[in-house]
Amino acid sequence: SKTTASVSETLTKDSFTIKLDSEPESNVVINLSDNDTGEATISVNTLTFSSSNWSAAQTVTVTGVDDDFADGSQTVLITISVDNSSDATYAALDNQTVTVTNTDAGDSLGFTITETNSSTSVTESGGTDNLSIVLTSEPLANVVLSITSTDTGEATVSPSSLTFSSDNWSTAQEVTLTAVEDNVFDGIRWSSVTVSVSSTVDASY
Repeated sequence: SKTTASVSETLTKDSFTIKLDSEPESNVVINLSDNDTGEATISVNTLTFSSSNWSAAQTVTVTGVDDDFADGSQTVLITISVDNSSDATYAALDNQTVTVTNTDAGDSLGFTITETNSSTSVTESGGTDNLSIVLTSEPLANVVLSITSTDTGEATVSPSSLTFSSDNWSTAQEVTLTAVEDNVFDGIRWSSVTVSVSSTVDASY
């Protein structure tokens, strides 16, 4: 009934119908295939038409699939073909396709840093504090974050890098900041910790 459909990662649905244009001499089996079930799924994989129901439209429902990638709108192709076991006249027909657009649910690219009690402070008497870091969306490949202190004479960080994958991207990893005793009466000192993407083949990250 149509060649395009629209769904979204919020699991919205769309549908189209299929019927034959003429009565077949024997059963006609229609096969449906989805080239990316990670973006959209179809309600049926086969439809059968006979001499008694050939003109009755049968419905195929398409449902959007929610993923954790910040990948924007994605296109899925549904191929409709006549099975070789069908009525010979119908079996010779070319395939048809329905193009489905799956709209992203709003996953964002980035990483979130959370400070303990909303602040970070250490003292020279061996004090430590922590930062928690997590990605905001699933990466297509491992993402390595580099963590550096702008003044290692005042504070050091451990570890100096974190690796996030498709398995652990949503699990927060901790970085420990440790004060350095410098034996200088210099009062309160301010320094920064920089977190940056140091390695990944995921072009978006």
